[in-house]
Formats: sequence, C-alpha cells, structure tokens
Amino acid sequence: MRLYLVRHARTNHNVEQLTQGWTDTELDAEGVRQAGAVAKFFADKELAHIYSSDHRRAMQTALPTSLLKGVEIVATDLLRERNLGQLENVPMSTLRTAFEDEIQQTGESRYRVRPRGCESAYDVLARTIEFTRLIEDDMGDVAIFTHGMTKEVLLCHLIGAPVESSRSFSFDNASITVLRRDYDVWVLEVYNHTEHTKPNF
Repeated sequence: MRLYLVRHARTNHNVEQLTQGWTDTELDAEGVRQAGAVAKFFADKELAHIYSSDHRRAMQTALPTSLLKGVEIVATDLLRERNLGQLENVPMSTLRTAFEDEIQQTGESRYRVRPRGCESAYDVLARTIEFTRLIEDDMGDVAIFTHGMTKEVLLCHLIGAPVESSRSFSFDNASITVLRRDYDVWVLEVYNHTEHTKPNF
C-alpha cells in the first residue's frame, strides 16, 4: 500500500505571500494547470481512494485526478490547513512576527502557542491522527490532497517523527510525496516530487 500526499496547487495567495488558513481560496490559472499535471502523474497508477481537505483549493486540485481515475473524492475537514484565526489573509511576515511575539510573551513552545486564535501545530497533529485512523483499514493505494503545514505534520506522524520535526519539511504547490507501507511502518519513498508540474513534462 502506498500513500500519495499532495499539496494543493497554486493560488493567488501563494503568489502574493499571504496566509490562507481556513480562508477558502481557489486555484489561479497556473494552479489549474498544475492540478491537471497532478492527474497526469496518476494516469498509470491504481488508486483505491482519494481523500481531500474540504477547502476549494484542495478539492480543485483533486478533481482532475478523480475524474481521470473514476474514484470519488472523500472530503474531510480533518485535512484542512491550520486555522489562523485573526491572522488569515495577512502577509506571511506578519504571521511569523505574531508567533515570535507570542513565544516571547508566554515562554511556550512554538508548536503549542496559539497567537490570535491560531491552531497550534499540536492541534493540527490531533486532526491528522484522527484522519489516519479513518484510513487504517483501507486497501490499495491512497491519494491525499491537503495543505503545506498539514502535510508537514501528517508526514511527521506517519514516519514516527515528533511534530517538532515538521519545520524540517517544505512542500511546493502540487508536489507529491510518496510513502510505502512496510509491515508496521511507513517508508518515505519520494519527497516533494515536482517534475510533473514542469510545462514540458
């Protein structure tokens, strides 16, 4: 069994370096092209299930693959991006400053603070753990369409790394990361694959 972890394709917020969180943004023109490229990646692969965050940018990324493979998308809020509370739709630099200020004021871990109503990394981890319980009995290969930070935390959980390791990972838009089930562990086979998104692929 393999898991294909897919970050959603590009949005205007990505281009403008604005936070998105639970803001329900859509793909831009390049993102639509990237979503089609993701489907081409899966053209010769068997998929038993497709799961997606219920945010539009993730669902729009998953749709071409769903149509090509004839596999229905199962949408879930467990795969949503981190809720950024009052820090939605602000420059990424503003988000970073808010986190640094909260850490300084509270002395709390970067992975547990919740500045201005944000979810913490541990909050996102709890959602990803709940999601993985839903797919424990799945048979066959699975594609999971989600978001950058959620994908980081989900990958940590799957490979048995602490959530504090999540900042070691970074994922491009429409990138695909592949894990293979080997008895009772997930083995990382492919990390942040983006060749399919290149115009001449």
